[in-house]
Amino acid sequence: MSGTRQGRMSRLLAGAAIAVLVLTQGADAYDSEAAEDAANGEACEDAQPFYWEIGGSSGSPIVSGQVGGSTYGRNTVVAIASASKWIFGAYVIERYGGIPGGASGADIVASLDMLNGHTSFSPVLCTITLKVGTCFTIASNDNVDSGKIGDFNYGGGDGQYAAASSGLLGLGNMTKAQLISEMNSYLSLDGSFAFTNPGVSGGLQASAAGVAEFLQAIMDGTYEISNYLDYSPVATTCGNCSSPMGSVNMHYTLNHWIEDQTSGTLPHGKTPGTGDGAFSSPGGLGFYPWITSDLDYYGIVSREDDTAGSYEDSLICGQAIRAAFLEE
Repeated sequence: MSGTRQGRMSRLLAGAAIAVLVLTQGADAYDSEAAEDAANGEACEDAQPFYWEIGGSSGSPIVSGQVGGSTYGRNTVVAIASASKWIFGAYVIERYGGIPGGASGADIVASLDMLNGHTSFSPVLCTITLKVGTCFTIASNDNVDSGKIGDFNYGGGDGQYAAASSGLLGLGNMTKAQLISEMNSYLSLDGSFAFTNPGVSGGLQASAAGVAEFLQAIMDGTYEISNYLDYSPVATTCGNCSSPMGSVNMHYTLNHWIEDQTSGTLPHGKTPGTGDGAFSSPGGLGFYPWITSDLDYYGIVSREDDTAGSYEDSLICGQAIRAAFLEE
């Protein structure tokens, strides 16, 4: 797959042509009512309560709702957990103006692809540290399993290694406040974004409204990562791999997922449908942001739930809402 500007331009031109066709036909290319039905349907029962929305590359949401009560709304700030990874990946690509080069760049990319073997990382330990570097070195967080290097093993350790290392991103001495300031110098994130701890791969909190702005900035080409959403994807299922998606054979790249699965079951037994190529970054507490493969629509399921498998519930729910919305 290509991650070039030429590919991005081709998608934009193709999208423009489709938009003209749709306008000419006088028909919508989506079904808001079906999306609402799905959000209130069986696939989303285990995710309640939650807020959800779907929108385009600019403007307010096309459709949204609160399901299971009013606990969560568009401006409710929640811990987005591993959805932080996508934001951090976007920061790296923005900082380098593309894929970082040289040996250090290759090391950074391998970290964003979860290939560097830091499999002992505990994000909980970062809650008692003050800086990016100590979040990495505390206890066994910086341990490397040499037998895992080169294979996908999901976690926060590789990203923290790249962030903390002076020869890579050099953020080790930063506090959580300095870290969000550094990222904002490149991404200009919404004011709801803040680090609750200095873990770059899972420490952010934000509102659905704020994350929507981030996703739209990818979709409209504001951020460099728009050109690299499908950059050199890595396999996440292998004998030496470890994935929170269980045996679901999605791919991963630059701190986000590509939902191109053809088979597999999630760890708690649920089975997603055949992938549609959407880009996403589910958080362990149930926050689920996504963008369609053609960059026409984004979606969010917003909630905060520390029950085991909550991210799976949001994933299944969000996929059902997206499929219903896009069905013609």
